[in-house]
Amino acid sequence: MEHDTAGRIVAIAIPLFAKKGYTAVTIREVGEAAQINSSAISYYFKSKEGLYQAVLEKSFLPVAELFQRVDSLSGLNPVERIELYAQTIGKIHQEQPFLARIIHSELANPTSCGERIIKKYISMLYQFVSSSLREGVHSGAFAPGLNLSYAALSLAGIMNFYFLVIPLVKEFVHLSEDSDQEYIMQALKIYLDGVNARP
Repeated sequence: MEHDTAGRIVAIAIPLFAKKGYTAVTIREVGEAAQINSSAISYYFKSKEGLYQAVLEKSFLPVAELFQRVDSLSGLNPVERIELYAQTIGKIHQEQPFLARIIHSELANPTSCGERIIKKYISMLYQFVSSSLREGVHSGAFAPGLNLSYAALSLAGIMNFYFLVIPLVKEFVHLSEDSDQEYIMQALKIYLDGVNARP
C-alpha cells in the first residue's frame, strides 16, 4: 500500500516538474494534485528534493533496465548493442514523455540533485555507446579512425533531438501513428551507414 501511494505521488509529480520546473513546484501543489496531505509527501520523500530525485529515477528507469538486459545478453555484437541503445532511447521517450522537458529544464535551470542524477545516467549511456563503438572499430565492423566521442555524441543527438522537437513540429509535419518507431529505424540506418566500415 505504501509503495502504491509513493508511486502515485511520483506519477502525479512528473508532469508538474516537467511543465513548471523544480523551483516553481511546491509540495502543497503536489499534495493537492494527488489529493493527499502534504505531510504524506514529507513522510515518503522527506523533502521536495527527495520527491524530485524519485521523479528523475523513475524517468530514467528504462536506462537501468537496459544495463540489466545487457548483462544477460553478453553475446551481442557491436551493431546489436547500438540497435539496443536506439530501441531503449525510443522506449524511454515513449514511456516517459515528460523526460525531455525535465532535462531541458535542468539544462536551463540546473539543480544539484537533478544534475547529479542526469549526469549519472547520461554517463552510463555514453560509456555503453562508446565501448560498443570501440568494439566495432576493433572488430572491423565500424570504420577505422572513427572518433569515438564524436560518434557517441552524434548517436545521442540523432536519437534524442526528434523527441525534443516533436511537440513543436506536429502542427505542420504529417506524422503517422507509428512515426516514433519509424524515425528510430530510419535514424539508426542512417547512423549505421555512416559508421560502418566500407567493403
